[in-house]
Amino acid sequence: MRPPPPACPRHVKPRPRRTRLGAAVALLASLAGSACAAPSLLACPAGQRAQRVDGDGFTQGLARWRLEAQDPRAQVQAQGGVLDVQTPAGLSLWWRDELRGDFELRFTATALPAPGTAGPLAGRISDLNLFWHATEADGREPQPRDGAFARYDTLRAYYAGIGANGNTTTRLRHYDGSGTRTLLQGWADGSEATPQDRHGPMTPATRLVAGQPVLLRLLSRTPTAADPVHGRLFLGAQELFQLAQDVPKPHRQRGWFAFRTTASRWQLRDFEIWRCGPP
Repeated sequence: MRPPPPACPRHVKPRPRRTRLGAAVALLASLAGSACAAPSLLACPAGQRAQRVDGDGFTQGLARWRLEAQDPRAQVQAQGGVLDVQTPAGLSLWWRDELRGDFELRFTATALPAPGTAGPLAGRISDLNLFWHATEADGREPQPRDGAFARYDTLRAYYAGIGANGNTTTRLRHYDGSGTRTLLQGWADGSEATPQDRHGPMTPATRLVAGQPVLLRLLSRTPTAADPVHGRLFLGAQELFQLAQDVPKPHRQRGWFAFRTTASRWQLRDFEIWRCGPP
């Protein structure tokens, strides 16, 4: 099994002041940051390298996304390099293109206090969530839903909820298409904890921090006899989940991806899809 990538700082540091010296320092910091953030989770064959093949820089609106919002007061804008999501209730953003084969998906996410429209949940930090390898039970593209979480129970998919339930749980689930969503593993605090949360209470590395950007990286790969891992999910330098023998393999090495949240505010940047290819 290939070793994990080198540890990077969990959060992006503030940019230095833009004096001439500050600009030079900023350039060096940018290069250092890129070198730290850039190592791919993909293990490319000889003669190939990991490279960005698709993505969204969030300058042209939501043309490449399908929005499903439970509450019409949700506000979603993609401009100036930022996808800004403010929602009082459940919301899913589906990447319109199916993802097949081996890939790495990555983006930077910043949690901000939930908007006032969230009522008693206003101000909270919560729910950096995602679906992947998602299809309907018969393998079709997920059909439009109204954004309520329970409506997605009939999908076949993986689901990660990072800092969910008011930043008290980080969990991995498997949806088998029958309406059952199985909690496979995770972290949970206090009354939220179940026997399946076998990693114990939440830690600083699994908890969301307001106002601090963090890089999320998701790997999907075809497992082999020598390396049975078929998925990995990182939050910053922390590997949250490794999908191998104890996690159901995908029904197919394909499906759709969605960013999911509820009663929260998020800003996403630099959504990228990487694959192996000739240099």
